Amino acid sequence: RAYHAAVAAGLVWALGATVAAFQPPIFALGKRGLLGVALGETAVNSYSMIDGALNLLVASPSSPEWLMRGYFLLYSAMLLLAPLLWYAGSLLVWVVPLTPAARHDAGYWLQLLYSFNVLEVYLVCMVLSLLQLDAMAQQIAGEMSQGSCEAASQVLEDHFGDLVQPPTCLTLASGLLSAYWLLLAATLVGIPAGLVVARRLEEEEEEELSRRSGGSSAGDTAKERGGVELDAWISSEGGSERLLPATSQRSHSTRALV
Repeated sequence: RAYHAAVAAGLVWALGATVAAFQPPIFALGKRGLLGVALGETAVNSYSMIDGALNLLVASPSSPEWLMRGYFLLYSAMLLLAPLLWYAGSLLVWVVPLTPAARHDAGYWLQLLYSFNVLEVYLVCMVLSLLQLDAMAQQIAGEMSQGSCEAASQVLEDHFGDLVQPPTCLTLASGLLSAYWLLLAATLVGIPAGLVVARRLEEEEEEELSRRSGGSSAGDTAKERGGVELDAWISSEGGSERLLPATSQRSHSTRALV
């Protein structure tokens, strides 16, 4: 009973924490260097999970609109809807008694939702991408400026090092916010709890199959036993004596009709 309550509490907490972590910003991106000085207070931007979905619609103006809408739908389905539906469905299956047919259907849909749930992959990739973001940004800025940014960085370092920190054209500084850690904790709690539910569904379905196969085997055994007893009775002296008069009577009746 305590184990059952612990799994249910884990799913409830994961569901609520995931919903609460979608709206607040999960990471911040700041522009430093000469561009940061020029932008001032607007040099730092924060983004939430919902912002990430909405920004996909305008992330690449040169791309077809249908393609960006497709990315938006995939992001929303796999990172926002699938985790919530998987937690809610697992909780429902865990606390509500189901018939064997309903349990089978629930297991199928939960497995499908879990296949589309890539939130944990997104959280890991976010950390890896933020670690490489500054290097990528400086490389892109250097290629677009055709060497001018490197020359400006050298001038800034020689003459304006006290005013511009760091003395570069562009430096990106990123950081994870509290909503990210809340979402990570919800994932670390919710996924094991959901897998426990999936394992229980598999065990109950295996027990149901075993029960059905056991019942059919017992029925076949009873039929075989009845057939053996019938053969033994026929082979006995009493059985033969009872069957022979009936057989003779049928023969005489048939001859009379002919």
